[in-house]
Amino acid sequence: MECSRIFIALASGVILGLSGETAARDMFNPALLEIDHPVDVDIHQFNHANNLPAGNYKVAVHVNGEYVDNRDVTFVENSLASGLQPCFSGVKSVLAELGVKVAAIKALNDTDEKACLDPAPLVPGSTWTFDTDKLQLNVTLPQIYIDAAARGYINPDRWDEGINALMVNYDFSGSSTVHSDEGDNDDFYYLNLRNGINLGAWRLRNYSTLNVTDGQSSYHSINTYLQRNVAALRSQIMLGDTWTASDVFDSTQLRGARLYTDDDMLPSSLTGFAPVVRGVAKSNATVIVRQNGYIIYQSAVPQGAFALKDLNTTNSGGDLDVTIKEEDGSEQHFTQPYASLAILKREDQTSVDLSVGELRDQNDFRPTVFQAQVLHGFPAGVTLYGGIQGASDYASAALGVGKDMGAPGAISLDMTYARARFDGDDDESGQSYRFLYSKRFDETNTTLRLVGYRYSTQGYYTLNEWASRQNNDSDFWTTGNRRSRLEGTWTQNFGDDMGNIYLTLSRQQYWKTDEVERLVQLGYSNSWRNISWNLSWNYTDSITSAQNNADADTSRSEQSEQIFMLTLSVPLSGWLHDSYASYGFTQNNHGKGMHQVGLSGTALDAHNLSWNVQQSYDADNDEYNNSAGMGYDGAYGSLNASYDYNQDYQRLNYGVRGGILAHSDGITFSQEMGETVALVKAPGASGLALENGTGKATDWRGYTVQTQLNAYDENKVEIDSDYFAKANVEIDNSILSVIPTRGAVVRAEFVTHVGYRVLFNVRQKNGKPVPFGAMATADLATGTVTGIAGENGELYLSGMPEAGTFVLKWGADNASTCPVNYHFTRPDGIQLVQITAVCQ
Repeated sequence: MECSRIFIALASGVILGLSGETAARDMFNPALLEIDHPVDVDIHQFNHANNLPAGNYKVAVHVNGEYVDNRDVTFVENSLASGLQPCFSGVKSVLAELGVKVAAIKALNDTDEKACLDPAPLVPGSTWTFDTDKLQLNVTLPQIYIDAAARGYINPDRWDEGINALMVNYDFSGSSTVHSDEGDNDDFYYLNLRNGINLGAWRLRNYSTLNVTDGQSSYHSINTYLQRNVAALRSQIMLGDTWTASDVFDSTQLRGARLYTDDDMLPSSLTGFAPVVRGVAKSNATVIVRQNGYIIYQSAVPQGAFALKDLNTTNSGGDLDVTIKEEDGSEQHFTQPYASLAILKREDQTSVDLSVGELRDQNDFRPTVFQAQVLHGFPAGVTLYGGIQGASDYASAALGVGKDMGAPGAISLDMTYARARFDGDDDESGQSYRFLYSKRFDETNTTLRLVGYRYSTQGYYTLNEWASRQNNDSDFWTTGNRRSRLEGTWTQNFGDDMGNIYLTLSRQQYWKTDEVERLVQLGYSNSWRNISWNLSWNYTDSITSAQNNADADTSRSEQSEQIFMLTLSVPLSGWLHDSYASYGFTQNNHGKGMHQVGLSGTALDAHNLSWNVQQSYDADNDEYNNSAGMGYDGAYGSLNASYDYNQDYQRLNYGVRGGILAHSDGITFSQEMGETVALVKAPGASGLALENGTGKATDWRGYTVQTQLNAYDENKVEIDSDYFAKANVEIDNSILSVIPTRGAVVRAEFVTHVGYRVLFNVRQKNGKPVPFGAMATADLATGTVTGIAGENGELYLSGMPEAGTFVLKWGADNASTCPVNYHFTRPDGIQLVQITAVCQ
């Protein structure tokens, strides 16, 4: 009997294979399913070659494996083979949008743009395959027909300006110190606010800070500006508190208007440069970073080495003034150089930057300033650039050239001439010469991020130096105008198990003094079996006093400091999961050194709770310091707190940071938001975690914010794949794609079915199972849910309420129809509900 069944199946397969009519239609005989299953079978809706009939579908288009676009495409039956093929009206323009060199294909010259045409024979060697399961059109194109300039191109019509919204980013920190000998308290509070309003394509932004020290408050509105993109010019326009470009001249804060080319709108955006500020804290300290006279970063750091990689406004240019304020009140100061890489543009690309406005200065001298710069790429890797600056008593002009030399690297050379007038008709003029070099040596994993040298004659003043002297600023008379500057950053990766090394250096001289400012940072790090260690050496020297004005006597003293540090981290996974033991030793050139031991780790399923305890010993003062701290990144923001104490004082540090987004659907609290974000909406589904977002999850209404999106680029917003086991919710598609403009708040709305997962055992009135293949449809408030009955009437539906109705259909033209009413008791927790239901 068993052999007979196998023979019948094989014979049927042979007959199907030999029949031309059947081969063309890929028909399947449902009687084969009844050999071992004597049940009703109805699979007529699946008994054809295509899962979908011909028609118009919105599909994701992938070209050579890369996502290109979502678009409506017409599909028709393929006359030569089973399946669907795309059909395009205006095929020439469609192919151009997909990156095809239409001018190189002669067959396209004679096409009828009004006719719906199959693109496959028009592009020799191409394939066009429709994946009906994924609603995805997969296109392969021969390399010879691909337009390289269009690779990665995103049509501006797909850019999303986002929704109208009001946003607030806040970062609050405070500390309270009790001194053992005095018994009094020192209280300190710091609040950083980055506020914004989005209306259509316009972005209004404000950046403010509030400092309160022992009851004395200080509020600063650092900048307020209005911004929008101008797609036709591939540019941004800014009105208000802005800054000039830093490619050719030093950046300057202005209050006025700026129009500049936004390279992020290009198919391949240029790579920017942001410095990493490194240092060593000799105790639990506060790091304050100033740029252009304003505090742009402030944070408490534990004793030991630190690296600041999340500065917010370094794109405005200008050196960073770093202060490390120790817990005993002493301070370390050094200047972190910040400038651009070798100046290069791609061939035929042009960048323009125009700024005009009132000079923003902390004193009363506020002249009107104009600055313009142009950069253009020529063949052979050559870039020409230049610019002008002007004010009532100041003018400068610059001209330079950059060259991509291939294997040796990239260089740029420029010369700037400036003429400045001071009180008493004192005119001075001079030149400044600059050399920049950048190179990555792939063979040796060596990177020279920036090597630069500038030399200026004595009569040369930058715009900032001219303004500072006009103001008679003490900062200017400390050093005067810059004479020369050398800076560079070198990193070297030695490969597996060999570690890596970095070197940062800066050397500056000024005309008004013989002193030299130097900064050298050298470090080596490595790891073995998750045990990591780091060696670093920092050297700084600086001028602590100088003349207060042009006529005063000068008194100078030089302070220099060398700090050596060793850190070691050992995982304790065998004893305490996700935890580490650490040891650190710090030695400077003035003392005996400091030892530090500690434990740290993370907790909770999402690793969003961090903790640490540590103790240090100061050999110079024979003093022990102790501290403990915790941090939590949640859906509504981040919290941190720490407690430090020794025999002289006790200190409590605390902080909270996060974001508030007001929109048409209400108010959503989130972690800190970046420049460009997505409002994630999964109606009714709370607690859904976002992929690659520690602690980010939907609130009680199903809303959250995905931060740090890339402007003018495709961004994936993804629900964590573990949601199925954590919530009574089904999501039609857990990954969405958004392409926001700069500063936009775009919607990422997921279709959710909130309810229970139910496995029905559906019977007919006569007690027999409903036919195998019967289609079930449930129209719910959250949308339509469908399912297919199994061989014994099993039917799985998700997102179902505790009571409701669904409809089953089967037979030719779905002639047989019966509704099913059901009811079940709410289960405890998240689990699969199994019930029997009768088809009425």
